[in-house]
Amino acid sequence: MNWLKHRKFQILADQSVFSGTSFLLTILTARHLDATSFGLYSAYVLAAYLAVSTLGAWTISVFQVAKDKTPNYVSFVFWWQIFLVATVFILVSCINQIFPLYNCNAPLLFGTGFVLYDFGRKFLLSLDKTLETLVLDSVTSILLMASFILFQKTNSKDIHEMLGMFAVVYFISMVILLFFSNPFYFRTSDIQSFVRLHITEGKWLFFTAVSQWWAGNLLVVASGVYLGATALGALRLAQSLFGVLNVLLQTFEHYVLPQTALHINNDVLSGIEYLRNANKKLGLAFVPVLIAAFVFAEPIMTLAGGSVYAPYAFVLRGLSILYVFIFLSQPIRFVVRSLQLNRHFFYAYLLNLGFALTTSQWLLSNFGLYGAITGLIIAQAILILYWILILQQQKKINVWKSFISY
Repeated sequence: MNWLKHRKFQILADQSVFSGTSFLLTILTARHLDATSFGLYSAYVLAAYLAVSTLGAWTISVFQVAKDKTPNYVSFVFWWQIFLVATVFILVSCINQIFPLYNCNAPLLFGTGFVLYDFGRKFLLSLDKTLETLVLDSVTSILLMASFILFQKTNSKDIHEMLGMFAVVYFISMVILLFFSNPFYFRTSDIQSFVRLHITEGKWLFFTAVSQWWAGNLLVVASGVYLGATALGALRLAQSLFGVLNVLLQTFEHYVLPQTALHINNDVLSGIEYLRNANKKLGLAFVPVLIAAFVFAEPIMTLAGGSVYAPYAFVLRGLSILYVFIFLSQPIRFVVRSLQLNRHFFYAYLLNLGFALTTSQWLLSNFGLYGAITGLIIAQAILILYWILILQQQKKINVWKSFISY
């Protein structure tokens, strides 16, 4: 039973629980709700991920690559996140009072809870508390599934009721996080320097997060606008079906990125060698899943969402090709992050966003979801090419020799 205590197993198990629950909930909601309601739910989830990215840029993204994690700094990051989330919550609530939106309360509570929960699991992982993270995600996943089963048993189709139930679960997870992280060490003399650090480093990460989200999701969001909620739901369902790969990607990022940064801080060549070996192992699991998704796209889509989604099998095949590019970009992105080339990290996604803004209407109007997938693939290629150029010019790192040609 010693393997249960192994850190790598705990990280993989945790990410499996997190992504597996997300995958299962997506499938269950797609089957329980009608296609239009599922498309609306998908839009709320996309908005929640935007909040995760933008707020996390000022907090957890800076914390993940920090060299020193003293108890005082750990406490600061925790409460800094709470402060930022509370500020945004109050601001949005005030705007909603002035300009009332239709039933905004449940989505707002859901988004707030999801942001805090996502921060909490990344926070514990950054502290190397892998077992605690696994417990947090396991308890949260059990409660989420239980709440959905209860929602389903009532035969309700109101997604706002479902979002409210999920929000309660996420807030319960924060109580668990408080117990595990114990963020109650304060030295007020350090707060000003911590705030300055997070603002200085976070500004580029924030701009990157905004441009990254829009670059990655503009075509997805535009699909809902131009093609309707059903098309958006089909695209989001297909994206969710890559849950196995997302488990690997997230595990890779949460574990390998901090380790890569640590190696590169000591020696760049050592860091690249570590990352190259890790990426080889990732590829062994990545490639078979992509092949299976491409070959069996239609039965997979039908099994996941029902016969109504069978005509969208081409979306799953297109995303299989996209994930090849995502796999190739992972090690390059990690080197850029580890070398703290945050400005160029931002510039890459800004180029990406510019491409999406200038082409999305034309792609979707002329080619529908085929255009959306093509745009996503081209956008990923833009990231890879820009980062290769920057690493070659500024750090004299030959990316082709270091990663792609092995």
